[in-house]
Amino acid sequence: MKDRVTQLTALRKQLLQQMPDLSSVLPGSLLSRMVRCNKPGCRFCEKKGKGHGPIWILSVSLGSRQVRQIPVPSELKKEVEENLRAFAQMQKVLKQIAQVNLELFRERKRQQP
Repeated sequence: MKDRVTQLTALRKQLLQQMPDLSSVLPGSLLSRMVRCNKPGCRFCEKKGKGHGPIWILSVSLGSRQVRQIPVPSELKKEVEENLRAFAQMQKVLKQIAQVNLELFRERKRQQP
């Protein structure tokens, strides 16, 4: 049993090393939209035109059914994508750490007299 606790503790340490830099994580989703200006004579919007864009929007859930949509300048798109991936990686690793902690708790509980 002690060996199992040692294994789980080592696994948790490995997982902690996989955590991204938490100062860069960003929650939400990156959306692409085409925008129609509807100005007469606009070559992008008239007839079967698709509109202007794509424009990039960061969509973030604030809870209580509230969503915030923030326009993302094209020069910041890559950075936002990286930060969104870091957030997803953080969540994935955090779930794995929580599972290991649960197993550690069960092992320690079994060791109680």
